[in-house]
Amino acid sequence: MEELEGNGASSVSSNEIGEKIWVGSHSVRKDISYIGEIGTVGSGYEIAKLKKHIGEKLGLNVERKACVVGLGKLGTAILQNEKLFSNNFKIVAGFDSSINKIETLVTHIPVYPAYDLADIIRKQGIELAVITVPGHASRDIIDRLVEGGIRGIVNFSSVPLHATYKEKVYVSNFDIAGEFRFLSALFTMEQQHHG
Repeated sequence: MEELEGNGASSVSSNEIGEKIWVGSHSVRKDISYIGEIGTVGSGYEIAKLKKHIGEKLGLNVERKACVVGLGKLGTAILQNEKLFSNNFKIVAGFDSSINKIETLVTHIPVYPAYDLADIIRKQGIELAVITVPGHASRDIIDRLVEGGIRGIVNFSSVPLHATYKEKVYVSNFDIAGEFRFLSALFTMEQQHHG
């Protein structure tokens, strides 16, 4: 919706939405009606109204604070690239176990030692975390995040994480090597099929 608005469009059809996200127009209409009727304008949806409606139903209009844990190359790139996030997600803290890294990193976002994780998260009301630590450190980190009250984790460590706590914590695991393996298998099978 933001991309379409940026291009000056004021309405969009379910077919146009479907083409952008690789889904059939019937599925788009069904999904939109599932979150409640918003009405259509002629042959499409009013973009501003649809965006507001989806945002309200899915909690996308709420500003949420996030942090980055592990300030190596990937963590630092995420910490310093505000364009990665829409207006309502704001990175407010970074954490690393290396005091030297914390003292030398140049960033306008405050950075803290990893042992302060739970305390800072609790005090600042941080709900989301991005983990870019080595796999062996990730279990300890998730324990501290949960202790601080974190609600959602995007995990870039090499070990898949699953919250095993009574508190409801959602985890999204990103395995870049696994994605490469999956894509490689797809085009290898296609070559074998056509070869």
